[in-house]
Amino acid sequence: MMQSTNRLLRSLVHLALISTCLPALTAAEFLPPGHRPKALGIHALTNATVIPQPGQSLNNATVVIRNGKIEAVGKDVAIPADARVHDLTGSTIYAGFIDAALALGTNSGVALDTSGSEPIRFASGNINFFGVPGEEKDPGNAGPGYELKRITPEFRVAATYRPNAKVFETMRDLGFTAGNVIPNGGIMQGTSAFVQLNDANPNDAVLRANVFQHIVFDPTTKDDSYPGSLMGVISAVRQTFFDAQHYASVKAAPDKARLEFNPALEALQPVLNQDVAVWFEPGSVLMVDRAAKVASELKLKFVIYSSGQEWRRPELAAATGASFIVPLNLPAAPKLPTDDDWFDVSLDQLRVWDWAAENAAVLRQQGREVALTTRELAEKKDFRKNTKLALQRGLSADDALAALTTVPAKICGMDGQLGTITAGKLANLTIVKGASYFNPEDPVQEVWIEGERFSASEKKEAKKDDSKEKEKKDKEPKGDDTKRSARVPLEDRQVLATPKSVLIHSATIWTSGPQGILTNASLLISDGKIQAIGTFKAELSADTQVIDAQGKHVTAGLIDAHSHSMILGDVNESTLPSTAMVRIGDVVNSETENIYKQLAGGLTVANLLHGSANPIGGQN
Repeated sequence: MMQSTNRLLRSLVHLALISTCLPALTAAEFLPPGHRPKALGIHALTNATVIPQPGQSLNNATVVIRNGKIEAVGKDVAIPADARVHDLTGSTIYAGFIDAALALGTNSGVALDTSGSEPIRFASGNINFFGVPGEEKDPGNAGPGYELKRITPEFRVAATYRPNAKVFETMRDLGFTAGNVIPNGGIMQGTSAFVQLNDANPNDAVLRANVFQHIVFDPTTKDDSYPGSLMGVISAVRQTFFDAQHYASVKAAPDKARLEFNPALEALQPVLNQDVAVWFEPGSVLMVDRAAKVASELKLKFVIYSSGQEWRRPELAAATGASFIVPLNLPAAPKLPTDDDWFDVSLDQLRVWDWAAENAAVLRQQGREVALTTRELAEKKDFRKNTKLALQRGLSADDALAALTTVPAKICGMDGQLGTITAGKLANLTIVKGASYFNPEDPVQEVWIEGERFSASEKKEAKKDDSKEKEKKDKEPKGDDTKRSARVPLEDRQVLATPKSVLIHSATIWTSGPQGILTNASLLISDGKIQAIGTFKAELSADTQVIDAQGKHVTAGLIDAHSHSMILGDVNESTLPSTAMVRIGDVVNSETENIYKQLAGGLTVANLLHGSANPIGGQN
């Protein structure tokens, strides 16, 4: 007992002596267990091929990083004495790649079929019109907000954002260093958030809190709530913005009455002021045109998430003037049991397979800015292979690089900090072991995110080696580096002739007017209008097309006054008794084969109507 007491006293004396010899420690110097000192913030990446931006290349160049930013880049850059030097001989350095459509949850996008004609669907017996007294239901969400539950512009990804380590590791292995995290679900979904793909806490990782207001033309509804049709969705979007405009005018009025608290309409004010752009996800090539018209009508800044089928109607994409975010979820042709089974595959489906890889190139040919995204890929590892296919189908390497760097940085409002290797910008870099990212055989060696290095793990490299062996055994045909283009589908759909004038003679003409039926008569058309009818002597120009109609009859072009034949989506908005706000003009389907069948029957004009399910159905 005495010995243990003596040992305790000696220990206390030693501690007292030590405490008198050491300087006073501040609270900041008491570090928690497991604390690691901050990594050296000064680096020199040397002897690499550096691609500062698309179209530029520097051999044996150096990139200097200091405290998370690029300090210098060039061939004759002096290496700071205090820098950690990384010899990257044989490697290529790009600005860190950006995914403008990063989905952390289940988010596969919306796709609308425009290849055929939709059947006429009428309201079924279990549809309730909630206009009957006592049957009214609140169509909104709990708490303050808009009247429709799928209209939630007040939602902010930044407010609930947390990093997904597994997704981020996969993205970094593909060379991505930052991304725009998009919301999921609904029609007007809220705002996306631009984040770094590192391990930082959300406060540090979020670089921009409100990037786009996301609008998706998705008519899917699970509970028969409005809107339940594509035309209803567009009407709801339009009305929400009208309400937001009215909200702003009431708020600005000097003698305003008490203004209701409406976070949805408040959230749309920056969009109306063009401080926040709208992301339209139209779901089809035809709705690309409609999205652009709605944006023009409401004076909105906007970008478009590609349906992947802009190749069908490239002129519609060109007319939007918008930037496109293009997924590379290229469809794979199925393995059919026998060769004869291929006879059952439609020409349109063959075109879809053939054109998918060329869609990005088609958009560039139309002068549109393009950003590429990994969104909708079932296997993210297919991104580089599919990017190579896009290059083989006409997309240039410079455009592909811009689609991963400068374009997404610009459209996300981050070009002041990211997108190029420029002094003063954040040190986000993508480094490939080899000459080109667009050769999938050149592995991503590492990425840097705000001056922090993330290398490909040994496990990842082992998996890559295994996949190489698998590819050697794979019997599927592989594309070479030869560029080719698909046959333009519109070649089959041009008008037969466009003469300046047409003379039809020796015909029986049914005028449907006071002249009645004329026999052995002539009809002269010039600049698209009837100039003369009956018996007359015409002076014909050299480019007049002459048609001998002996034994044939000519009538005014047939008109169908009640038609449902060219409508995209349901012809009824069956969720309400009065849907006067929906417009058939928003959903005209110019891709349906019904047009050709009707032309063959003599029809020249059709009055497209909504269905008959509602007492008041909408605008024809």
